[in-house]
Formats: sequence, structure tokens, C-alpha cells
Amino acid sequence: MIELITALVIVSIISVMAGMGLVQIANAYLLAKKSTVSAQQAQIVLTRLSKELAAIETISSSSTATTLIYSRAGASHTLAWTAVDQPLTLDGDTLIDKVQAFSLNYYIYNYTNQTFTSGSYSSATAMIELTFQLKGYSDIPLTFVKRVVI
Repeated sequence: MIELITALVIVSIISVMAGMGLVQIANAYLLAKKSTVSAQQAQIVLTRLSKELAAIETISSSSTATTLIYSRAGASHTLAWTAVDQPLTLDGDTLIDKVQAFSLNYYIYNYTNQTFTSGSYSSATAMIELTFQLKGYSDIPLTFVKRVVI
């Protein structure tokens, strides 16, 4: 009888450990799957914005760190983000939803030092850096950055 109870206890312990291992495997799978989906969506947005911004003709002086007003191919366009959990929009159309943070950094090229210097927008702006953050699985922040030379 003691041998039977000991065997049941050992089998129970092994079963619990195996169950916890399966739960960890399932959580890792969900993390990988949802992070991959977010990364794919972000890559599509960054590719679209790279093509948009590479063809900029002029940038409005009223552009800010979260709004870019520019003209391309003779038409005016607006890239904007308003607040946490709001979409990033281009001309009012949603590019990606539930953006946690978004910023635009403007860089001027220094020909003497051959470096880019960060600053606010000016007519000498040569590069724009887009940074946005999404909330991934289990609220893990995913940050994406793209620099576009204009």
C-alpha cells in the first residue's frame, strides 16, 4: 500500500511539472505570435512612410514632434498622432492603431563634420527619424525606429 501511495505522489509531481512546462510553452508561443504580428504591421507602416517621406517636396513650418505637414507630388499631406492608444494617421486614414508613443525628430546635415545634428524642423532638415511604440503581448512595449533622408 505504501508503495502505491508513493508511486501516486511521484506521478502527481511529474504531472504537475509537465503541466507547468506546457503552460510556459503555450505562453512563449503566444508571445512570439503576437509580437510577430505587431512587427509585421509596424514594418508595413515604416515602409509606407519611408516611401512617402523620401518624396517630400516641402515641409510646413507648423510641423511638430507628433505632426508632420508636408507636400508631395503637388498635394498636401498630414501625418499625425494625438495621444496614447490612438492611431497613427496619414491624411485621416489609419496606418496603425493603438500607438502608445510617437515622435518625429528632425536632423540637419553638417557638411563640415559629415554628421547629422538633431534639432527642430528647419528648411535645412535633411533627415527625419520616426519612432513609435506599440503595446505587445502581456503589455510588453515594442519600439520601432526608421530614419528617412529627404
